[in-house]
Amino acid sequence: MSACGSKRGEIVIRQAENGVVPGQCDPVYGCPPPTEVVCILTEKVYDECKKIHVNEDTYIFEADPDNAVTDVECKDVEVLDGPHCIVVRPGKVRVSFTYRVSIRISLDDGQKVLIYRDFTNSKTFKMPRAGEEFLIVQCSVPFIECLDCFVKKEEPDYDYVKTTIVCCIGKYLLIKLKAQVQLLIPSYGSSPVPPDCGEIIGACLDFALASIFSTDKIR
Repeated sequence: MSACGSKRGEIVIRQAENGVVPGQCDPVYGCPPPTEVVCILTEKVYDECKKIHVNEDTYIFEADPDNAVTDVECKDVEVLDGPHCIVVRPGKVRVSFTYRVSIRISLDDGQKVLIYRDFTNSKTFKMPRAGEEFLIVQCSVPFIECLDCFVKKEEPDYDYVKTTIVCCIGKYLLIKLKAQVQLLIPSYGSSPVPPDCGEIIGACLDFALASIFSTDKIR
């Protein structure tokens, strides 16, 4: 017998009955009772947490005293490396990743300058089950965006004006502790055969057919 209790080499496919299709259940009567219990191999999440925070990343731009910075805007932000997550000790997970922020600086003479800078974000979080045997830590950055950029201060410094620019970078960090497991779940059977796709016939297809017929006539 296998771990899920079925005989080796036996494959039984039970089709869904009673017109059961994917979608929401009836708001009054609910879902019909399942017709079988199946064993699936999947990933189970044992613990997870999220962190939403905003960083104030700083740039220093050396502007000409006669050509000051008039405006700053976010151009782009992207993750360059990571995220990487490790269990530094039982119950604690460290997450790090590197991202690049590109900004566009407008000068008094109408010139626009594109500059970028790379930043590394590294933080340690509490996760009580981190480090347990068979649990794998996984992290992701589903969302990162440059929310705003502005000139914080300007200071004369010899032959240029030291302009301090601050960009607010919003980040959404997600950490999960997972393991691959076999689960017994109630089921309605295999999904029904999907309907045929509706094909759209357009001008490009008509042109292709006309080309084929023209080639046949030439031959």
